[in-house]
Amino acid sequence: MARSDAEGKRGIIDPAKSLLSLDNTGAEELKQLKYELRAKEWDLEIQCQAMQETLGELEESRNRYADLYDFAPAGYVTFDEKGCISEINLAGAALLGMERPRLLGMPMTVFVNKGSYKLFFDHLRACRLTGKKVITELEIIPRKSAAIHAQIISMPLPGAGNYGSNYRSIIADLTDRKLMEKEMSRMDRLNLIGEMAAGIAHEIRNPLTTVRGFLQSFMRKKEFAQFDSRLHLMITELDRANSIITEYLSLARNKLLDQSPQNLNTIIQNLLPLLESDALLNEKWIVTELLDDLPVLLLDAQEMRQLILNFVRNGLEAMLPGGQLTIGTFAEAEQVVLFIQDQGSGIPPEIEQKLGTPFLTTKENGTGLGLPICFNIANRHNAKIEIKTGESGTTFMVKFPHP
Repeated sequence: MARSDAEGKRGIIDPAKSLLSLDNTGAEELKQLKYELRAKEWDLEIQCQAMQETLGELEESRNRYADLYDFAPAGYVTFDEKGCISEINLAGAALLGMERPRLLGMPMTVFVNKGSYKLFFDHLRACRLTGKKVITELEIIPRKSAAIHAQIISMPLPGAGNYGSNYRSIIADLTDRKLMEKEMSRMDRLNLIGEMAAGIAHEIRNPLTTVRGFLQSFMRKKEFAQFDSRLHLMITELDRANSIITEYLSLARNKLLDQSPQNLNTIIQNLLPLLESDALLNEKWIVTELLDDLPVLLLDAQEMRQLILNFVRNGLEAMLPGGQLTIGTFAEAEQVVLFIQDQGSGIPPEIEQKLGTPFLTTKENGTGLGLPICFNIANRHNAKIEIKTGESGTTFMVKFPHP
């Protein structure tokens, strides 16, 4: 019986030990769960940090794109199907002369020259019909600014199942380029005339010299005394023809410059007696406003005298008796400036745009070569000519670069 009780005791599980075992197992599982949870938290933190870094990069990229869009050198514009502005960058707003918020929803035709309306709408229509890039040049009038020559490049954007709901466009100001092309065209004409002049001048001068010599011989003979006035007129006209040829030669492209350090004030002062004599003969006056200590420039003195003489004579001829012409010099922004200012009635707009064109003249006996020669001389000295004109007179400024 005692044996049986012992065996029975061995077969019975101790409840306290069982609970302890369960507690140990739960603690292990809980510890494992905590470890896994902590690992998940670390993963989430790493992923969150990576997402924040990605968002930061996206924000930086967006800001860079916004800067590139807003401050691009050309205007970026989105037009709707009616040609109204639905989006525009800062450069485009500056080109049109208005703040961006006020431009949104505004028809582009507000800024398009009336003569270019058809060009603009044909431009959008061609985009819609072809679905391809279209390039058009037209005239735009910014708010409170002068008209500009612009180029519009547009691409249709897809919408509502087809193209034509919106147009993404680039607007570029071509005004400077057109002026440069005009200047290049003018210089090409000058070069052509120079080549012609260099080729034919000597061929013409030789027979003129011969004829003039015979006329002078006839004037010394008594039997031709009755034709003296006519012979004198013929010689005068031959001299005039020879003078025109000399002006042609001044336009020759390949003429070498004889440059040396020169002071514009000295050139003007040496030329002043001749200029004052011309002025006094026509009851007009010349005054000078010369800057002291004017920087020395590399100049061809002979060409400078010709340039000043041409400008001064043009100014004198533009004034009525009693008028005053001013010759002056000054320095500004790494430039030395020569100016000639008259008190004439100004240059008509249609003539001003063509100044420097050979043979353009409003004078009865003018050759139209004086100003082209001046422009050519300035160009050969890397100088620029600027003109200010109005009812109270005209000012020609020749700006020479000076480091």
